[in-house]
Amino acid sequence: MSYYRYWGKAKPAGDGAPYHLLPYHSLDVAAVGWQLLSPERALTQRMAAQLDIAPEALRRFFVFLLGLHDLGKFSRAFQGLAQSQENEMVPALPRFAYSQRHDRLGALLWQECWMEWLKDGVLNWPGSPPGRRERDQLSRTFSTLLTPMFGHHGKPVAGNGLNMRDFFGSDASGDDVQAASAFIAEWCRLSEVPWSQVQLLSPAWHEALKPLSWQLAGWAVLCDWIGSHQGHFPYHDRPMPLAEYWALAKRRAGEALTAFGFGQPPVPVAYAGMASWFDGQPVEPTPLQHQAEQAELPSGSQLFILEDITGAGKTEAACILAQRLLADGHAEGLYFALPTMATSNAMYARLGALHRRFYTPASAPSFVLAHGARELNEDFARALGHEQPVDRNYQPDEYSASYQCNHWLADSRKKALLADVGVGTVDQVLMSVLAFRHQSLRLYGLARKVLIVDEVHAYDIYMQQLLQRLLTYHARQGGSAILLTATLPRQMRQSLADAWSAGLSVESAPMLEDDFPLLTQLFREGYQEVPVAARAEVSREVQTEWLSTEEDATAVVLDAVAKGQCVAWVRNTVDDAIRAFEAVRGCHPAPERCLLFHSRFTMADRQQREARVLERLGKDSTPEARQGQVLISTQVFQESLDCDVDLMVSDLAPIDLLIQRAGRLQRHQRGQREAPRLLVLAPEWTEAPDADWLQRFLPGTHAVYRDTSLCWLTQRVLRQLGGIRLPEQARALIEGVYGADIEQVPAELEQSRLEHSSKQRKDAGLATYHALPLDDGYLSGNQWSEEVEIGTRLMDEPNVNVVLLAPAGPGRLRLWHDGVRHAAMLSQLRLRESQAKNLAALPADYQPAWEALQEREKSLRFVQPWLVENDAACHYDTRYGICFGREDSADD
Repeated sequence: MSYYRYWGKAKPAGDGAPYHLLPYHSLDVAAVGWQLLSPERALTQRMAAQLDIAPEALRRFFVFLLGLHDLGKFSRAFQGLAQSQENEMVPALPRFAYSQRHDRLGALLWQECWMEWLKDGVLNWPGSPPGRRERDQLSRTFSTLLTPMFGHHGKPVAGNGLNMRDFFGSDASGDDVQAASAFIAEWCRLSEVPWSQVQLLSPAWHEALKPLSWQLAGWAVLCDWIGSHQGHFPYHDRPMPLAEYWALAKRRAGEALTAFGFGQPPVPVAYAGMASWFDGQPVEPTPLQHQAEQAELPSGSQLFILEDITGAGKTEAACILAQRLLADGHAEGLYFALPTMATSNAMYARLGALHRRFYTPASAPSFVLAHGARELNEDFARALGHEQPVDRNYQPDEYSASYQCNHWLADSRKKALLADVGVGTVDQVLMSVLAFRHQSLRLYGLARKVLIVDEVHAYDIYMQQLLQRLLTYHARQGGSAILLTATLPRQMRQSLADAWSAGLSVESAPMLEDDFPLLTQLFREGYQEVPVAARAEVSREVQTEWLSTEEDATAVVLDAVAKGQCVAWVRNTVDDAIRAFEAVRGCHPAPERCLLFHSRFTMADRQQREARVLERLGKDSTPEARQGQVLISTQVFQESLDCDVDLMVSDLAPIDLLIQRAGRLQRHQRGQREAPRLLVLAPEWTEAPDADWLQRFLPGTHAVYRDTSLCWLTQRVLRQLGGIRLPEQARALIEGVYGADIEQVPAELEQSRLEHSSKQRKDAGLATYHALPLDDGYLSGNQWSEEVEIGTRLMDEPNVNVVLLAPAGPGRLRLWHDGVRHAAMLSQLRLRESQAKNLAALPADYQPAWEALQEREKSLRFVQPWLVENDAACHYDTRYGICFGREDSADD
């Protein structure tokens, strides 16, 4: 057969076969797809139900299409990339230049030839050729079906604008198009394509297919990755019957999937109470956890919104629901999405081995941490370096399948959502609805997951819009989600419910319940809002008092120190924190008990500071360690560390942030203490503030929170209520700020409110513009333009990673934290672009050393170098972090 003269993969050099024939590579990839779409898999059954087709027929049909993913390699232009010394292979033709990728050439070949293949019997089409109107529908449906296959390198491609004669040719040795036709005909016969069971001419079937095409694209990417693994699919350059090779490829694919952890999904076990998680130790569930145990789980997609105060056990309640959803067949795995890397690390450590309790012991589910600096998480590094439970490594040079799976999955954050259980930043899932290469792989992984999003209130309008787009898609694909929050405005809860309802194609239900805590559940047949009792141990009343000068705040801190108390002062900017630290430390009787904590330290110094904070103020800190401790921090303190203090001072901030900060005030039981007090540094109260009311007193805070009406409304509601009583006043506090109409805002602050509203509309519009139109199907469009800059977060200006360097001799450089593991990452910090521009440029005589360092440390490729001692204006101090020569009011 002529198709045996085309190679699909080639070695630059080495022993063994120099080529892997194109039909064999095509079948390798198809065989992986065959195993992944086995009819008993939940995802196969769900897709089959959505397309009204039997699971086995769905498998045969999509696997046939997957086998066409590399049709573009039949191009003589592609074949010329590896010159053959053997007469059996087609020779290169000098007139063809490989100027287009093979994936796009495959789309071109199909686009130009599919109708002829249908008429000539190549596709084994049943019955007579379709008429003109039917051809139009068939063309649209085939485009939606084949684009995911040709887009197996991570983005959709199209053959538009290309000419077949520029890439496909013929000579005495063979004809490219004829060879492709022969392969398709034989592959079609071998696949037994169930054309009669696929409603290709139905517009309704095509509409149902469109959203599923994103999962198909991710499936194609995964199949191509695994099917290209030489260890499992060795090169074969001698002809053998396709039927014989197909049987061999399916066996190899099964072995490869087992090795990579995809052989069989982990088997869930029914929830049997929280005691089953902790080796039978009795555990009394909180009211929210009890409701999670009792909630009915109808069939189909489920959305839960869990609203309760910090310490109420929301994470465990989510785990209860997740295990129940797993056991009922709603999903095969979990993904925990959190707002920051620090909270992701904390969740990873918190889950520990808990996730394994959701499955049978023999399942050994893979568990992956997914964010940009996960290599620095020692828990994750240890998990990769040791075998999983009940799955031993067999010999020193023969690793277990789970060990290999963990390393393979951990190799790229793109693959993290493929793990059975993933923990990471929310960015990893939001990237699935943006035009990032391989975003479809994320959607494919998410289709098998219960999505759990923590601190859902913490996202700005841009991220909220992206999250809503994702929730709509996840509901449409039959997925389930659990959202956790302590301070969710009513309008945001309604928007989340609306997004989910849109995915179910049902009328959105009005969220009317004002009780707090609250469990909201949405499903296809309806919804329920269930008020939940508060957990007595975490119900709290925090008295708020007001400070009008930084000197007053310093005096309060020192007075608490004199009483032996520990104190935190949370400031809104780094420069304000540094100034407060200097003032307090200069008067503290034991200055070593003062600690400054913000984000402008190198990663190494920040890790050390986090460890010190936990040692001095963490859950297990001793009275001796806590006595007289003062922590001056920015908002990084409230975001991630499980600490508590006796007294807290805070700069004025919007109410949700003050509630979050107050959550670190006397968080743990420590015997008899004074009633908790939150002292807020704010301008003198006035019913009629002027436009500069906040800027004049706290310029840094004004730069961070441009809508000054939020701070004024926060001050008003706290004065009206006299403090923070949770859970009784949670709704009143949040809605008093975020539910306020503009008529309640003083006239002089209306402009900032209007400007903020305008920015919110703009940001929401940007999210809509950047988000992929998932209902339209996996098709090429403007969103995929290389010129369009997209991201999961909007910032006033870009961030820049800066690596600190020191001289190691004339013209030589060393990393700031040289000689430790991950030194290249630990020597970095992140700055705003305008801040990074203030740093001195690297001298020219160090440029060769910098390039050599980049070559050795790949993580430095897109990092700005800073030779610290060469900078006269800026410096770095392990006590203060990076210090600039001028004031900077950036929020960190």
